[in-house]
Amino acid sequence: MKDFFVYRTALRPTLPSIITVCLLLALAVPARAAKNARVQIGFVGTQPVNGSTGTPLSFQNILLNIVAIRINSHVGAGPNSAGWQKIPAPPGVGGSSSNAELQIDLLSSQNIPQLFNTAGVRVDNYKVVQLQLDQSNPGSLIPTCPASPPADGCIVYPLQLNNPNGIEYSNPGNTVVLSTKTNTLVSFVMQVSVMINKIPTGPGGAYTATLSIAPVTNPSTGTITGQVNVAMGTGTGTSTTGKLRKLSVTAEPIGTNIATATAPINNGGSNCPPSPGGCFTLTLPAAGPPPPSSMPFGTLYDLAVSGGAVTYAAARLPPLDPGASISVPTFKVTGNQTLGNITGTVSDGCAAGKTIAGATLDLLMPPNGSTDTSLCMSPATVDQCVTVASANTDNAGNFPLPGTVSTPAAFANVPTLAKKTDSYAMEVTAPGYDPLFVQAIPGSGSNKKGGGTCSVNGGVFGTCNLLMQTGYITGSIPIIPPNPGQTTLVQVFAEDHNTNNIESALPMPKMIGSNPNNTDVTFTLNVPPSIPVGFFDLFASTIDFYQGVVDPYQGHSIVAISHVPAPAACATVTAPTPTDPTQVITCVGHGSITGTVSNPNLGSSVVLEKIDPDPPPMDDTDEVQITNSLVQNQPPNPNASSNYGFCAPADTYQVQEFQLPSPTQSETPIAAASPSPVPDSFATVVIPPPPTAGGPSPTPTPAIKCPTNCSYPGGGCPGICNNVVQGLPPSPTIIMETPAARPTL
Repeated sequence: MKDFFVYRTALRPTLPSIITVCLLLALAVPARAAKNARVQIGFVGTQPVNGSTGTPLSFQNILLNIVAIRINSHVGAGPNSAGWQKIPAPPGVGGSSSNAELQIDLLSSQNIPQLFNTAGVRVDNYKVVQLQLDQSNPGSLIPTCPASPPADGCIVYPLQLNNPNGIEYSNPGNTVVLSTKTNTLVSFVMQVSVMINKIPTGPGGAYTATLSIAPVTNPSTGTITGQVNVAMGTGTGTSTTGKLRKLSVTAEPIGTNIATATAPINNGGSNCPPSPGGCFTLTLPAAGPPPPSSMPFGTLYDLAVSGGAVTYAAARLPPLDPGASISVPTFKVTGNQTLGNITGTVSDGCAAGKTIAGATLDLLMPPNGSTDTSLCMSPATVDQCVTVASANTDNAGNFPLPGTVSTPAAFANVPTLAKKTDSYAMEVTAPGYDPLFVQAIPGSGSNKKGGGTCSVNGGVFGTCNLLMQTGYITGSIPIIPPNPGQTTLVQVFAEDHNTNNIESALPMPKMIGSNPNNTDVTFTLNVPPSIPVGFFDLFASTIDFYQGVVDPYQGHSIVAISHVPAPAACATVTAPTPTDPTQVITCVGHGSITGTVSNPNLGSSVVLEKIDPDPPPMDDTDEVQITNSLVQNQPPNPNASSNYGFCAPADTYQVQEFQLPSPTQSETPIAAASPSPVPDSFATVVIPPPPTAGGPSPTPTPAIKCPTNCSYPGGGCPGICNNVVQGLPPSPTIIMETPAARPTL
């Protein structure tokens, strides 16, 4: 899974499984006073510790299901007391508006905070902050493999809270924790600590833990300020849908369409442009030690101005450091625009009648006042552009998906252009397909052209019914079928050769039954035929179950195939069938690799690779990258350990440190950079298979069925999994950045 080094709070899938949670109502009493202030909440995690000894504990994931944050001006306020102000989970991301919740991983937020949500509250001085989790399912933990029983590792354990009075924070002496002001955004980043009080006695038990929260004392965010100056236009300022999006500024991690935070335009203050323009403030996560520091890093963002019947605008920013502020040059846009829409379908150009669900369509523009939209129409330079509006296709391939009453779909509020010949640059992407670059003209009428017109590759403008090109890789992978009565699900991934950039996966995993003649997994993958590198790496893994629940980390071996040629458009290439005895999908049991990285910085990561033992003769890079791990708990965190961890099946792997270029402060990037391998900072690691158990581990009972569908072919269940500790050598001199290559933090 590609690591974008972007830490946006979200309920996200964990390949190869999706962890689902129950969504419950928070017990908050809405405040009746006017909500004239805004509060933004963020989280920073810490390394969990043993409650008895205080020693750090190793986990792969610590997942909390957060319903809301509540604040009150009265210490000791009861659960249903008046005065509670609620910052709920954002609807649409974590669920519907009444029962949304968001899942965050505390381990991925040890170095950079994860934003939760921003909400309006009444102006007051708040003395208590309360963290509300899902009452029936507060969270789950996935430990790395233990050195000894009682509990297994790399499987999901429920979290049981040991906080009888709730999770709250108030200052000593009951002084003010959070003070709000009228029409002002206040950011409150809290550190969440986990103390493990009780370890489960076996698989299926619960970890009992005490959670505590406290304000983060060191700066972990930076501030973006600016103005939007709206000149009067000549249009009607109306929309074909009759609904307008509010004028706002959205921050996106550089080169992406992911909204990290959105700020409204405020008209108050003598220094702000008049309505409909105004000022904005964004408080955003910032990577690196607080200044002054000899090792600054910074986080890179794009800004997009949209909504309010004004023309689009975009900016690309220099690195944002913790505690720092960037003042953006005034955005100059034209208001009172006629708004149109862009609608259509996205279909497969190689299979007649096949539509593409989940395709992404981005309207792009060059940043910082540039008007050269040709940059946005080429794979070589598209990363120099900023996404100003985004849409997705539904299950029938139609776009855009519908918006809400308060937030109409972005593609339903597209400003029409001054000249009929002018067009927007639009990029269309979908897993397994070549990116498609389109000129798009929004429609503003109710006739057949009401949905706009599009042109591909300079062709004639017509309806926006778009065709995407794909190719196919077919092949066969050996497998040892499961025991009678069981099935095994196999997923196959394709990534750009010698990278961790996954391009596609099977739309549905292949199901292999217990028939002894089922000795091969046959597959056909859609892949983009025009990738620059020209070759793909493939790997196959399984989706296993543990005690009837989807196991996030499989117990079957992973098969890696390197350097498969990319097919031509609509053509098929056959991948070589593995012949090496180690290249067979079979039950090997859970395992893990943990260790530390010497002298890392916030651009450091570790990649788990598996060697293809029988690569093509022309392949001099036969390492297939499987997944990666952030280097956690780095300085300036207290008791920094700079550790990494992988849950992986028992096998032979290579772990390799990767490094983003160190940023150049105060310089605006041209585009994002990609991490590169650090020379001589790798190691070969062998995870031994768990011992054979006659029944479910850790107490073998032959009469009881294995708790997992990964059972040894000769009979018996894998026992407690093994962990291998592997440190990585010190990093060499930090790679300095060139202006055209910037980190994607």
